[in-house]
Amino acid sequence: WQLAGISRRPAGPAGAAQAPGSAAAPEPSMRRFGLVAAGQVVSGMGTALTNFAIPLWIYLETGSLARFALFAVLGLLPGLLVAPLAGAVIDRSSRRRVLLAAGVAAGGANAVLAALVLADRAQVWHFYPLVAWLSVALAFQRLAFVSAVPQLVPKRFLGHANGVTQTAMGLTQFTVPLVAVALLDAVGLRGILLIDVASYVFAVGVLGLVRFPRTMALQRREGIGEEMAAGLRYALRRREFRAMLAFFAALNLFLFPALYLLSPLVLGFADLDQVARIALTGGVGAAVGGLLMLVWGGPSRRRMRAVLLGTLGIAAAAVLTGLRPDPLVVGAGAFGMYLALGVVNGVYNTIIQTKVPPRFHGRVFALNQMIAWSTMPLGWGLVAPFAARVAEPLLLPGGALAGTVGAVIGVGPGRGHGLLYVVFGVCIALTALVALATPALARFDDEVPDAPPDDLVGIAEREARAAGRPARAAADAGQAQGASGGSR
Repeated sequence: WQLAGISRRPAGPAGAAQAPGSAAAPEPSMRRFGLVAAGQVVSGMGTALTNFAIPLWIYLETGSLARFALFAVLGLLPGLLVAPLAGAVIDRSSRRRVLLAAGVAAGGANAVLAALVLADRAQVWHFYPLVAWLSVALAFQRLAFVSAVPQLVPKRFLGHANGVTQTAMGLTQFTVPLVAVALLDAVGLRGILLIDVASYVFAVGVLGLVRFPRTMALQRREGIGEEMAAGLRYALRRREFRAMLAFFAALNLFLFPALYLLSPLVLGFADLDQVARIALTGGVGAAVGGLLMLVWGGPSRRRMRAVLLGTLGIAAAAVLTGLRPDPLVVGAGAFGMYLALGVVNGVYNTIIQTKVPPRFHGRVFALNQMIAWSTMPLGWGLVAPFAARVAEPLLLPGGALAGTVGAVIGVGPGRGHGLLYVVFGVCIALTALVALATPALARFDDEVPDAPPDDLVGIAEREARAAGRPARAAADAGQAQGASGGSR
């Protein structure tokens, strides 16, 4: 790879070399990040409203759970499949332009849906191809935004910036169901779609006004396929990164069913009103976790250890969730799970943004997202239903565990789900404890140094070529600084 317009002039405060005669590039700042994040949060809220309202509309129109589920699949699978390509495109392009293109594409899809509904021409099948298109656009948008954070924010504020995004996700989680139901009653699906379109107009407008710091490699010599392969090699070449990917794959296998079974667990002893209240409590926990990251910023060292200790917090909260058929106990457990998860996600994003060279962020985030999301169908479709069928009879009156485990967590309908929460919590704890005992993860922060800025690596490679040394020597020098695997 090579940098556009790079010179021998000293880098400015943002660490970016300036091209001769070019206007001074803006510096990373929390204000600049805040403007971009505001646009992304607003558009994310609009999309969340749409994603909540459309499945309900489909179910009310058709009464079919299969068509209801098809919407969820089409909202997930295309984005999952396109993630490797999205990561490579993001790493070889201006992330601002990718965000702009993704925003226009997503807003355009919503505008088509809104036009169909306003014209009273909408049929259920119209939603499926447009939702698949929206899934692809959102994959580009999510990956481009999380990859752009280190470009927009000074390094010392990365943890705080990730706290902002986690807080926004938590607020979205507990406000969208309440707002969407009220809007469906007040303005209907057409009104929600128009709000979504307006949210993207706002996000695209912000991106049109905000300039990004010029710290990225913008010119590539290799093809897109070679870049995808280079990203895969980078993510897998160090044992520390392989261990981290394996840890998250194992964690998500148990975590997703725990999040998925919350409503069935509550319905075993309460009604839908309690389900809504506990879902709201979980959203508050996610928002508090994000606020904690926003104020604290996460640890400056031992970040991977913080991730593993936070995972133990998720495990403890999962066990608490299953202990008693009591709304207060389950609510406290849900609050704790989502709070700890918000902190873990915020610290994890900071790890990638500091340990991985910026030119690889899109591809590394894409690979990790694929691994995390690929366990969702397994957790939801196989682990949770099978485990529930096995566990439920064990804790009915007269069941095999009614006199032992049932004496602790209770007996009756729904208590099998409570047992699953205890089991999943123990499995999550064991996963974290094994990771803490694994040298590649226990010493992750010591063994994997922070990556240097891309512009410095580019200068090293260019000077190596000018001195007649092979590019591999420059790559090895970069590798010693934490920038191994640079594409050439």
